[in-house]
Amino acid sequence: MMILMQGVGLALVLCSCVASTATKKEPLCGGFSEAKCDDQWVVAAAEFAVKAQAQAMSTAAKPVALTLVKITQAQQQVVAGMNYDLTLQVKVAGAAKEAKARVWRKLDGTHELTSWTWAEAK
Repeated sequence: MMILMQGVGLALVLCSCVASTATKKEPLCGGFSEAKCDDQWVVAAAEFAVKAQAQAMSTAAKPVALTLVKITQAQQQVVAGMNYDLTLQVKVAGAAKEAKARVWRKLDGTHELTSWTWAEAK
Protein backbone atom coordinates (compact mmCIF):
# COMPACT_ATOMS: atom_id res chain seq x y z
CA MET A 1 0.00 0.00 0.00
CA MET A 2 2.86 2.38 0.87
CA ILE A 3 4.51 1.82 -2.54
CA LEU A 4 1.21 2.52 -4.29
CA MET A 5 0.83 5.82 -2.38
CA GLN A 6 4.41 6.81 -3.24
CA GLY A 7 3.72 6.04 -6.91
CA VAL A 8 0.54 8.12 -6.86
CA GLY A 9 2.41 10.97 -5.13
CA LEU A 10 5.15 10.88 -7.77
CA ALA A 11 2.56 10.88 -10.54
CA LEU A 12 0.86 13.93 -9.02
CA VAL A 13 4.18 15.79 -8.76
CA LEU A 14 5.01 14.98 -12.39
CA CYS A 15 1.55 16.06 -13.56
CA SER A 16 1.77 19.35 -11.67
CA CYS A 17 5.21 20.02 -13.16
CA VAL A 18 3.91 19.38 -16.67
CA ALA A 19 0.84 21.54 -16.05
CA SER A 20 2.89 24.42 -14.66
CA THR A 21 5.29 24.42 -17.60
CA ALA A 22 2.42 24.18 -20.08
CA THR A 23 0.92 27.40 -18.75
CA LYS A 24 4.18 29.37 -18.51
CA LYS A 25 6.07 30.80 -21.47
CA GLU A 26 9.34 29.15 -20.48
CA PRO A 27 11.62 27.87 -23.23
CA LEU A 28 11.47 24.17 -24.00
CA CYS A 29 14.70 22.24 -24.30
CA GLY A 30 15.48 22.19 -28.01
CA GLY A 31 12.48 24.40 -28.80
CA PHE A 32 12.14 28.02 -29.84
CA SER A 33 11.95 30.80 -27.28
CA GLU A 34 11.10 34.48 -27.65
CA ALA A 35 13.96 36.81 -28.52
CA LYS A 36 14.12 40.59 -28.37
CA CYS A 37 13.68 42.20 -31.77
CA ASP A 38 16.42 44.73 -31.01
CA ASP A 39 18.97 42.11 -29.89
CA GLN A 40 22.22 42.56 -31.86
CA TRP A 41 22.24 38.92 -33.03
CA VAL A 42 18.58 39.09 -34.12
CA VAL A 43 19.21 42.32 -36.06
CA ALA A 44 22.30 40.81 -37.71
CA ALA A 45 20.29 37.72 -38.71
CA ALA A 46 17.46 39.86 -40.12
CA GLU A 47 19.83 42.04 -42.12
CA PHE A 48 21.56 38.95 -43.48
CA ALA A 49 18.20 37.37 -44.42
CA VAL A 50 17.11 40.44 -46.39
CA LYS A 51 20.44 40.69 -48.19
CA ALA A 52 20.48 36.96 -49.04
CA GLN A 53 16.87 37.01 -50.26
CA ALA A 54 17.53 40.09 -52.41
CA GLN A 55 20.44 38.24 -54.03
CA ALA A 56 18.26 35.15 -54.58
CA MET A 57 15.51 37.24 -56.22
CA SER A 58 17.89 39.28 -58.39
CA THR A 59 19.39 38.55 -61.74
CA ALA A 60 22.31 40.30 -63.40
CA ALA A 61 19.86 42.04 -65.73
CA LYS A 62 17.30 42.88 -63.05
CA PRO A 63 18.47 43.53 -59.48
CA VAL A 64 15.74 43.55 -56.82
CA ALA A 65 15.62 46.31 -54.21
CA LEU A 66 14.69 44.62 -50.92
CA THR A 67 15.05 46.57 -47.68
CA LEU A 68 14.36 45.76 -44.05
CA VAL A 69 11.78 48.04 -42.45
CA LYS A 70 11.15 46.36 -39.09
CA ILE A 71 11.53 43.10 -37.20
CA THR A 72 8.06 42.40 -35.80
CA GLN A 73 8.71 39.07 -34.10
CA ALA A 74 11.78 37.00 -33.28
CA GLN A 75 12.36 33.58 -31.78
CA GLN A 76 15.59 31.70 -31.26
CA GLN A 77 16.58 28.06 -30.94
CA VAL A 78 19.90 26.73 -29.71
CA VAL A 79 21.31 24.22 -32.18
CA ALA A 80 24.90 23.80 -33.37
CA GLY A 81 24.86 27.59 -33.36
CA MET A 82 21.51 29.40 -33.27
CA ASN A 83 18.37 29.38 -35.41
CA TYR A 84 16.36 32.59 -35.64
CA ASP A 85 12.73 32.56 -36.75
CA LEU A 86 11.91 36.10 -37.83
CA THR A 87 8.81 37.94 -38.96
CA LEU A 88 9.93 40.91 -41.00
CA GLN A 89 8.36 43.97 -42.57
CA VAL A 90 10.25 44.69 -45.78
CA LYS A 91 9.95 46.81 -48.88
CA VAL A 92 10.26 45.23 -52.31
CA ALA A 93 10.84 47.90 -54.93
CA GLY A 94 9.07 50.34 -52.58
CA ALA A 95 6.04 48.12 -51.83
CA ALA A 96 5.52 46.99 -48.21
CA LYS A 97 5.37 43.24 -47.62
CA GLU A 98 5.68 40.84 -44.71
CA ALA A 99 7.98 37.83 -44.74
CA LYS A 100 8.96 34.97 -42.47
CA ALA A 101 12.61 33.97 -42.49
CA ARG A 102 14.72 31.38 -40.72
CA VAL A 103 18.41 32.10 -40.37
CA TRP A 104 21.02 29.74 -39.00
CA ARG A 105 23.98 31.42 -37.28
CA LYS A 106 26.67 28.77 -37.39
CA LEU A 107 29.26 28.16 -34.71
CA ASP A 108 31.86 30.02 -36.78
CA GLY A 109 29.64 33.14 -36.79
CA THR A 110 28.56 32.92 -40.44
CA HIS A 111 24.89 32.93 -41.43
CA GLU A 112 22.76 30.85 -43.75
CA LEU A 113 19.22 31.69 -44.88
CA THR A 114 17.41 28.36 -44.55
CA SER A 115 13.89 29.53 -45.41
CA TRP A 116 12.02 32.59 -46.66
CA THR A 117 8.26 32.76 -47.22
CA TRP A 118 6.04 35.69 -48.05
CA ALA A 119 3.09 36.22 -45.72
CA GLU A 120 -0.40 36.13 -47.15
CA ALA A 121 -1.80 39.55 -48.08
CA LYS A 122 -4.18 40.80 -45.40
